[in-house]
Amino acid sequence: MTASAGDEEPNFLEMVRINLDRAAKFMNMDPAVLELVKTADATLTMTIPLKRDSGHIEYYKAYRVQNSRHKTPTKGGTRYASDASLEEVQALALLMTLKCACVNLPFGGGKGAVKVDPKTLSEGELERLTRRYALELAKKGFLDPSMDCPGPDMGTGEREMAWMMDTYRFHNPENLYAQASTTGKPLSCGGISGRTESTGLGLYYCLREFMNDSEYMNRVNLTTGMKDKTFIVQGFGNVGYWASHFIEGDGGKVVGVLERDGAVYNPNGISAEDLKKYMIKRGTLKGFPRAEYFEDIEEVFKKPCDVIIPAARERSITGKNAVNFNCKIVAEGANGPTTPRGEDVLTAKNVLVLPDLLLNAGGVTVSYFEYVKNLGFIKPGFMTRRLESKTNQWIIDSVTKGNNEITDENIKNILEGPSEVNLVYSGLEDVMCQATEETKATSKELGVSLRVAVFINAIRKINSATLGGSVGH
Repeated sequence: MTASAGDEEPNFLEMVRINLDRAAKFMNMDPAVLELVKTADATLTMTIPLKRDSGHIEYYKAYRVQNSRHKTPTKGGTRYASDASLEEVQALALLMTLKCACVNLPFGGGKGAVKVDPKTLSEGELERLTRRYALELAKKGFLDPSMDCPGPDMGTGEREMAWMMDTYRFHNPENLYAQASTTGKPLSCGGISGRTESTGLGLYYCLREFMNDSEYMNRVNLTTGMKDKTFIVQGFGNVGYWASHFIEGDGGKVVGVLERDGAVYNPNGISAEDLKKYMIKRGTLKGFPRAEYFEDIEEVFKKPCDVIIPAARERSITGKNAVNFNCKIVAEGANGPTTPRGEDVLTAKNVLVLPDLLLNAGGVTVSYFEYVKNLGFIKPGFMTRRLESKTNQWIIDSVTKGNNEITDENIKNILEGPSEVNLVYSGLEDVMCQATEETKATSKELGVSLRVAVFINAIRKINSATLGGSVGH
């Protein structure tokens, strides 16, 4: 199935629906349920007034979409971008519904956006805009710990999530769980350790599972493991940087980084930490001393590498530029970075495409950990299973094989128990690895691509929850 008849690529929302249709061909399900998933349950469009520091009043378009309330609350980020649109928010909310189902989280999918470039506003203006946005959401049932729980996204972060939560709590003092109205907050406001790096870390866990699997690596003529493999990363924000950080820690080598204003390439490797420090100081890749700079980012996409990680915006890999890729694996860190036509081209070139629905689910997974922390409940073993298994194996090896030196520090760590960040990493690893195995199993069972497999798994779970719930009653 091609994306469309002509040369034009589908828009973002059409892309997600095309992938849903591709997956539905392999399933026996009620078409009405599929249409229900494709269509948002609730959409809020509004105009927010903002009094600028100058005293001038400006108005900003804002959105919040609840794609599916088959499980509540709905969950999804809040994006501040000058090119935000309702179509984009609808697509992202739909992806969130599928993503939460993919990794077995008890959330429906949602998404929000304000059409603004946050760099054009002062901190005070941003706070006023964010608090007004939060107030309007709360008044209409789109901000509530039991109904809709926003998190950070492009252009927002801990600060904005704290403002939104505080606004909700101020207007709802009777709600004992008001702190759970947003996630991605600072630790001082009920946040959780490890949230910042969670999406990049989740991507690393999934990519590691595939690269340690000889069956998949044989398909693309690679040896197993990340050690000495080369990576090109598009987008060096939160996801791109942290994915690079963990990949480097496992012996991988980042040789190229692409941003909007250009790209850098060094076949001998680029230090993620050095590049991050340079970008914080200069605000650009240009001039980075230990790599060649390219104005045209497509030139770096053409460079040879083992893995390309698109971690920027949607629709960055198309049928037009995918023909020039010289890699073995595409590991999607962004939402919807590859168009259906782009994936068809990559598949024809025997490139293994690891889908966004699975690989970038780390952020919402750790948001779930934060959410249940704020509620004061998490089921036993959910975040500790993998950590306990590793600790027990270490103890067994120490006793039976003498492989590990038992120091006072080791004993202290075992007796004191894990820190919060250790628990978060353990829980995230467990969730991502389980979802990866589910995806592999469905792909093998039905003989379909990994993207089709991950969509099938998500739709099956949504279908089961929808038909097993109160629809029609």
